[in-house]
Amino acid sequence: MFSFYGSRRLRSEVCKISERLYSKVYYSIRSLCGLLAKRSFQDFNWDAFKERFASDFGKAEEQRYSLEQLLEFANRKFSKTLEDLVVLNQLSWQRRREYAERVNASVSPQVEAEN
Repeated sequence: MFSFYGSRRLRSEVCKISERLYSKVYYSIRSLCGLLAKRSFQDFNWDAFKERFASDFGKAEEQRYSLEQLLEFANRKFSKTLEDLVVLNQLSWQRRREYAERVNASVSPQVEAEN
């Protein structure tokens, strides 16, 4: 049986994992929406898109929508499951690391640890 402090620590760890999963889903959906918008508009601006996306979906830290709502949206709009979105997020980070290596830059250790 867990002690009170042990269960609180476990709950904290579960929350951290849940936040990371939410971020992965959020940023994968943002990426998919961005790619769709980029194909649709010749004068696409990524920074302007990110601002618009944040106004519609909120920032990842806000968690304006539940994880379930984001997954429902991803499924309806892109036919993507949770597993698909996590893989997309991993591929995105892999591309970022490869790009950083090519330009001799380093990815922040804190950001790397979150992955």
